Amino acid sequence: MGSNMSINLDANIIPGKSIGGISLGDNVNDIIKCIEAEYCINVIEFENFGVKYLCYKINDGAISFTVNEIGHIVSLWCEPPYKGSFNGKLYPGITARKLKEISSIQTIIKGYLVIDNNPLIYYGMPDDIDDFNCFSDLDDDVFFNELYVGDLNQSWKI
Repeated sequence: MGSNMSINLDANIIPGKSIGGISLGDNVNDIIKCIEAEYCINVIEFENFGVKYLCYKINDGAISFTVNEIGHIVSLWCEPPYKGSFNGKLYPGITARKLKEISSIQTIIKGYLVIDNNPLIYYGMPDDIDDFNCFSDLDDDVFFNELYVGDLNQSWKI
């Protein structure tokens, strides 16, 4: 992200790469410098297996990302009110019914919902879903709000 760039809360989502102009691997300081005057940014510190991370939430989580100890983005996701999509089909806030309509395969990998075997874009499971045998068992009105880009075949340091 260049110093004169800004984020866009309705930009296309690029699997394995970016949401709204923010990309995996970007440096958090560059992003904050570009957007801090324009957007509300909340920062949450957490620890995972003894390693400290920071999670940044832009505009109440429209775009969120986690950075590693050297400030590089290692996890990137969006939630409503983010308006962008991937191919006009996958977007945050989609229902299980809609996912069933637009896809042929829904698989749980590493606790995430992968659509049509594309491990570069995936959904976080809703907090209230904890026990089911297969995707088709879910109620059609279940919302999938967290849409991630990354690579579930690659192990990020988180």
